[in-house]
Amino acid sequence: MNISEHDSSDGMIEPGLISTGLRDFDHRRPHDRRSSVVIAQTTPDRVDVHKSLNVRCGEDDIVITHMAKSAPSHGMTDPHIKSAAFTACLHLTAFSDCDVWCDGTREPSPPLPAGAVHIHDMRHAWSADVQGPFSVVNFYIPQSALDSISDDLGASRIDNMRCPMSDAKVDDVFKHLALALLPALREPDQANKLFVDHAWRAVTAYLARSYGALRSAPASRRGGLAPWQERRAKEMLLADLSGNLTLPDLARACRLSCSHFSQAFRMSVGCPPHQWLLVKRVERAKHLLLNTSRSLSDIALETGFSDQSHFTRVFAQRVSSSPAAWRRAQER
Repeated sequence: MNISEHDSSDGMIEPGLISTGLRDFDHRRPHDRRSSVVIAQTTPDRVDVHKSLNVRCGEDDIVITHMAKSAPSHGMTDPHIKSAAFTACLHLTAFSDCDVWCDGTREPSPPLPAGAVHIHDMRHAWSADVQGPFSVVNFYIPQSALDSISDDLGASRIDNMRCPMSDAKVDDVFKHLALALLPALREPDQANKLFVDHAWRAVTAYLARSYGALRSAPASRRGGLAPWQERRAKEMLLADLSGNLTLPDLARACRLSCSHFSQAFRMSVGCPPHQWLLVKRVERAKHLLLNTSRSLSDIALETGFSDQSHFTRVFAQRVSSSPAAWRRAQER
């Protein structure tokens, strides 16, 4: 997985995924032109916030971007390269004062409420004159990602997703899926591969079903993992507490498709792989805090966290106490 990050703001973003795999985790990757798509292209220096995740999918990238501008008069967007892809745009705030063109023809662009979503076919040339403030999360989804989803679900491939700006609707499911990714956009070096993989698959499958008429092939009722599959998956997860494995890695080891593996793991264990792993990381950290005198920074690295602050934040969320305070309490 390639994760790239751009941010022209000094503040923090307020918080609120059937591929060939994620690889090459690197948040320092140079800026990808596709990551700046709003309705058409802009650049980080023209907005207040510009953060993105680039997820490698075969030869293509899925690009998830959060952009915001509080002042009016962004102006005309830049030309973009046409591609076999779709951009789904979620508005975190109400949006108005925008004129939009597709292949030189003006398109309806009504005012939109917060939570509205619209989808654009990037095989066409889009441009916009954006005069009002905005805060958006965009998902650039290549056709290859849609094909991979269809193949994994045993469904017929789709080549279109339709939700034009004139028919934009508030979509609470999509909104909450997007909001779940904002922390990963804010702290790309702390993004867990398993979580990002799970999240973008969920987003893409949801959009394909809701706006692209994706229909899974009929299947017999499936149960959980076989004992050997559950054991193998857990062994692999525990061998790499950093979460650098991907769902395709685990699915292949269990000889299942990604969708079948995810469903079966949740049925057997009670939660997705990334959540199960997070619990085990905290349990391992507790063991080290209780039985060693090692520093918090050493324990953070051994248990798969990017640094001490990341470790402290996650530990406190799970245990309702900081690691240092928890250690002191156990010594009394």
